[in-house]
Order: sequence, then C-alpha cells, then structure tokens
Amino acid sequence: MSDPVPILVSYSSKTPRHDAAFAEELRTLAEGAAIAIAEAGLEARWVNAAAPHADARDLAATARGVIVLGGADVDPALYGATANGTWMDSADAAADTFEADLMRAAIERDLPLFTICRGTQLLNVVCGGTLIQDLGAGIHREPNQDMVTHPVDIHVGTRLAAVLGSGIRDVRSGHHQAVDALGVGLIVSATAPDGVVEAIESADDRWILGVQWHPEDAGSDPVQLRLLLADFAAAARIVLPVDDDPITAPAA
Repeated sequence: MSDPVPILVSYSSKTPRHDAAFAEELRTLAEGAAIAIAEAGLEARWVNAAAPHADARDLAATARGVIVLGGADVDPALYGATANGTWMDSADAAADTFEADLMRAAIERDLPLFTICRGTQLLNVVCGGTLIQDLGAGIHREPNQDMVTHPVDIHVGTRLAAVLGSGIRDVRSGHHQAVDALGVGLIVSATAPDGVVEAIESADDRWILGVQWHPEDAGSDPVQLRLLLADFAAAARIVLPVDDDPITAPAA
C-alpha cells in the first residue's frame, strides 16, 4: 500500500462566535470526515480556521491537497454586499480570511481542493462570485437546523458526474445560503429541484470541486464520500511531494 498523502483540512473547531450546539455539530461532522479521510489513505493536518496560528500559504506549501469543511456563514462584505439578517452572529472574520487565503494558495499551487457547505460558498466568493444570503423556507434546512434529505441533479459531463454518476441522487443538507452569481473559472455541476446550486467545480481539468451538501453526515450514503475522497486522493498522489509538518488530529 502506498504511503499516506499529507493534506490540510480546515474548519472552525473552536471559536467564541459559535454556540455550543453549533460547535458540537461541526465537531461531529469533522469526526465523520476524519474517518473517511484516513480510509482514503490521506494523512490530515487539521487546522482551526478561527485561530490557525500559521500562515495559510506556508501551510499550503506543506500539503498535497486541501479540504475545507462547513461552518458559519460567509461575511457578505467579502463579495461587496451588506448583511441582511441576524445570521451574522456566527460569522467569523478570522476564519473567512484564513480559509480564503488557503484556497487561493491551493489554486495557485494547483493542489486538489475539495470543499463542503460553507467551504463551497467561500470558494465561489474567492473566485469572484456572490451568495444568496438567505434561501428562506425550503428543502435545504429544517427550522431547528437539523440536516434534511433531498435530491440533487448531477450534471452530465462534469467531474462530479464522473465520480458519482450523473442524474438524481439523494443528499443530506443543512444550509440557508447558496451560490448566487457564479465565480470566474467555475461551472455548476449539480442543482436542487428548486434550482439552488448544489455543487461547483473548475471549468478546466484542475481538481477543484465543492459540494453544498454534507457527504460526511452520518445519515448520508457513505459511498458518496468514499468515492469523492478516492478521486481527490488520486489527484493528490500525483502532486510533487513536500516536506511534511507534524500531523494532528481534529480539535476536540
């Protein structure tokens, strides 16, 4: 078996901006991701985006791939808008800045970049796009913020379709924001029945892929995350090796 491939995984594991219930939800999702990441032969250095204690570009230089998980809503100031709701209570400027810099560094270094939920929204913003600040009532999140199951249509001819197959597939979501104007160099690779963008990816052959849903959620079909990470890992293995920094487990 080949040696584990060093990657970076970012999410806001500890921040006073998140209440206890939200922090616990993020921790649980990260634990699900951690198991699948290890099974894919990837050795993850976990970074708390809210307090990274290291420069994003320096960290990217130690990795052969980057994964950005879910978290708080992205500050609309990053795409030239004004907040229109109380949801900004959980936004974290430090996490926005760090993960945006991390994505830019990954793109510049041509590292495989996989994003989930908030990570996908921020990816779109980093590429010059905008977000819908509040989807309102619909199929994407319960009022109590629990995950919901709904179908998405994976578009033919995309990288996502090559990995998961095209057509209708059920996913688990828990979000009230979504991609609006699409970022430069990106294409839409999946949509929900209401037209909301559910996945984006690079318009060229670079491995840049973001899903709006949570394949790491315990209620999801585990095959989804295994297939996505296997394809991500295959791309990371062909990146030139780097000098590895110490690897750490997800923050509690």
